[in-house]
Amino acid sequence: MQDADSFTNQYLGGIRQNPLYAALIMLAFCLFLSIQPAHVHAALGTTALSKACAAKNVTPSEDGLRRLALIVGAGQYKSAKIPDLPGPPQDARRFYQLLTGPNGYGFPKENVCVLVDEAATTANFKRYFSNFLIEQAQPNDEVVIYYAGHGSQTRDRDGDEPDGMDETFVFHDARDSGIKDFTDDEFDELLTRLHQKTSHITVFLDSCNSGTALRGDTEFLSRYIPPPETETTRERSTAAKPATNGQKTGWISKSLPGIVVFTAAGDGTVALERNARGIFTDAILTTFGQVNATQLTYAQAARQIRPLVKAESYQIPYFQGDLQRTVFAGVNRKLPLAWEIIEIAPQLKLGGFPLPGIDTGAEFRVYDGFVKGPDLQDPTKAKAVIIVEESTRLNATARIISRPANAKPIRPGDLAILSRPSDAQRTLKVTLRPHTEQGGISAEQASLIGASLNQNQDAKNMIQLVEDNGIFEISYENDQYIVSGPENRVRNRFAKADGVIENLRLHALQRVLSTLRGEGGSLFEDQETLQVQLVPADKQDQCAQKADWRQAPSNTVSAQEIPLCYKWNVKVKLSEKSPVRLLVGGLILSTDGSIFGLPADGTAIPLGPGEEAVFAAKGETFIASEPLNIEDQIVVFGTQETNPVPWSLLTQSAVQRAGDTKSGLYKILDQYLKGTRGVSQPVETDDTDTAWTKSSITMRVTDPGQ
Repeated sequence: MQDADSFTNQYLGGIRQNPLYAALIMLAFCLFLSIQPAHVHAALGTTALSKACAAKNVTPSEDGLRRLALIVGAGQYKSAKIPDLPGPPQDARRFYQLLTGPNGYGFPKENVCVLVDEAATTANFKRYFSNFLIEQAQPNDEVVIYYAGHGSQTRDRDGDEPDGMDETFVFHDARDSGIKDFTDDEFDELLTRLHQKTSHITVFLDSCNSGTALRGDTEFLSRYIPPPETETTRERSTAAKPATNGQKTGWISKSLPGIVVFTAAGDGTVALERNARGIFTDAILTTFGQVNATQLTYAQAARQIRPLVKAESYQIPYFQGDLQRTVFAGVNRKLPLAWEIIEIAPQLKLGGFPLPGIDTGAEFRVYDGFVKGPDLQDPTKAKAVIIVEESTRLNATARIISRPANAKPIRPGDLAILSRPSDAQRTLKVTLRPHTEQGGISAEQASLIGASLNQNQDAKNMIQLVEDNGIFEISYENDQYIVSGPENRVRNRFAKADGVIENLRLHALQRVLSTLRGEGGSLFEDQETLQVQLVPADKQDQCAQKADWRQAPSNTVSAQEIPLCYKWNVKVKLSEKSPVRLLVGGLILSTDGSIFGLPADGTAIPLGPGEEAVFAAKGETFIASEPLNIEDQIVVFGTQETNPVPWSLLTQSAVQRAGDTKSGLYKILDQYLKGTRGVSQPVETDDTDTAWTKSSITMRVTDPGQ
């Protein structure tokens, strides 16, 4: 069998040279990936170990910089007490392609050591971290460490943890034959040695070190296992002590400046995977895979990753370190991780690396194969918009749903850029709690819920009732229907089934709004063009007088903390670098499903470069109330004056939107929400979906008295 690297290179090269050959390669690649996962993972691990992990020489990248990486995907475990995970080996392979692939970040394959499943042992991690990274690293080398697998905790024995617990990696052989979890203290020691060679270190951890109870019927898998049985709750609680200035914050100590750490889950949430893909890794690939008008910084990436993760789960990622550094030392990429057109007849066929959001109903913009850089985010330069009809997630058939007048024909080798994710991304699976369980739904109640769903056309397009594996759950207690999220936390309560269905529609809509990506081309940049802040309202109630408002900077990576009872507004500034005025509107996405539109009257505020505005009209001032420490999201959009989008109206039902004049971006988004895209012949129009942008931040309510 060929190794994964040479096979992928052959497949990608064939697409550009011969469509028939490409189709055969694609079929073979699908068969290759359909082999039992253990075989695929073993092949990748063996190849990486033989070609990279034992290498003694570092190959410079094309720009002259030296880049090294250690990638670990621990999915299979020796201990019967540790459940296997299907996702980490696949995530390791996908992250490997992000670094080394044709449109990746220029890491030479011989500089990337990959440890998967049986190779991902505690001893191997220590050995290759020392021999492959530390011994070979030189000043200014760019070093990346990626880990996907279970995380856990163990009792802190040296007093450097405020909660009395050390965080741990759980490698393949952990908790078997006397081998313990690998602690953050051990990891910090290795990082310290590496930091003495180079400070340009980036760490990605798609695991977690605390757990939240999940329903047994959830389709999510948690990348967390409890601490060893020998460590009782009593032992953990007595070990805790207040933090001191010398203690670690997160995974690294403050004495290692320059390091960047991206962690899948913090704040007591749990890292999750679904369909053998880590939600956090999906967000990394989506964000890092695009091409931006300027060099992407880790801070910009973090701001984009947060809403993508929030759209798929309740986990809260954590970002630490020198976030102003450019990603992977500013590799000058011209092409994104994208798909290519393979054939145009008898059917339109396309294919590529399995990226997040690609399945039936996904929309792509097709660009000429010679277009590069930020022009691939400019909708006015696209040949057409196509929609996927069938997909294997490696290749797909599609058809044209719109194209500009006089557009050039689509040809093999053209690039297909995902503009809106598949129908599955906006479909919310919901389970009715069995009537045999406490709070279960009776047959009569189930009938009422089903009838309400059938009567709500928008909800029918976005909600699917399933017997199990629902992301949300409906139960019934104390004469109320209860809507619960995947973390088993109550999101809302309703007296009637109609309220339940409408609330679930809004939850599904929030997922769509969170995953929308701006298409600014060279004009605008997500999380940069629009600067968003939450600011205290001019007038405060007496209960807020003693509260301390700590103002976070614009587009902060961390959540803006708002004291309980404090009134606040949303402030937006248009960057001085914007070449044109923009129409600005926004949405507040609450975890209970509520969506509030800004401005409240459904219009938009025109802003010129350098101008700012505070949404403070009637209905636009909010007050911080319970629940505490739950993150809500604020999303602000900017469109050109020739392309108005009343964003708040998109939260209404299709019936309420029916009388609106729709054009450009508004029309396409409306069709996406209603599920009416591509139901007729392709639309040929000069009314293009012109460039637009978005920024988002999060907030949480805190109680100063606690």
